[in-house]
Amino acid sequence: MASRRLVRQAAVQLLYARFASPKDQGGPEFWDLVNDKAALDFDRARVKVLSHLQQGREALTEKLQRLLTECVTPILAADPTEKLARDLKAVSAREHLWAEDCGNLRRLTNADTGGWRQELQKLLPEVGELCQTRVEILQRIEGFPPAQFEKFTDIFEKLDKYDARARMVHFPENYPEQRDLDHLHRLSNEMKELEKEAIKLADHVEAEVATIDKAIDTASANFDIERISKVDLAILRLAGWEIMKLPELDAAISINEAVDLARSFSGTESASFVNGVLDKISKT
Repeated sequence: MASRRLVRQAAVQLLYARFASPKDQGGPEFWDLVNDKAALDFDRARVKVLSHLQQGREALTEKLQRLLTECVTPILAADPTEKLARDLKAVSAREHLWAEDCGNLRRLTNADTGGWRQELQKLLPEVGELCQTRVEILQRIEGFPPAQFEKFTDIFEKLDKYDARARMVHFPENYPEQRDLDHLHRLSNEMKELEKEAIKLADHVEAEVATIDKAIDTASANFDIERISKVDLAILRLAGWEIMKLPELDAAISINEAVDLARSFSGTESASFVNGVLDKISKT
């Protein structure tokens, strides 16, 4: 479950976006920004799970390379033009490179040298292409001696299973019962819960904004509400709503949390201003 602080922080950002630009109701790009740190943790977890589920793949691709060396004769017999030989070599090289890149991805992530998220986004979709290429290759080598054809089939079937595991990491939401993905499901659910709770909170504030703004305007008598920064105003609206509409919540808690948010978003001067305004509202 998302923490109260994170929910309120996201609600402030959403309120700011809504009132700064009425057309901005918090689309996917907005939530990508809000969830940036959580999404980073999610991708780190994906790399860790992917690395675990792909253990042994690189060794299997090396086995495929050795098999090509063993099967030079039937490969040339199947296609004297050597096109099949070139295509098999390219497929083998690509399979090995993917497995190697997957192994390097974990090291890049641990080192945090940058670029690892882009590499993750590049690697995951490629398994579909690899799988399709293997299907096409198998059709072209059906005339191989049975023993050798079975060796290729065995390796390709094992690679298919590795691909299936990579797809789970790519689309964990499609595998809710998969225990290997429990951590990914939890992180994903936390981001969805944060979005849901922040929207709910922002909607409550927006529904009462006229009443809240009147209280803010009165409490900041020497400072016209139009001159208050949009970020500070979003913080005041949220905390003001809590103070006025949630009597069961200690006003001091709302004020302290609002002051912390103001300090984080705007600085010490804004924190003092927010504290003073909310203190007056709580005493009316």
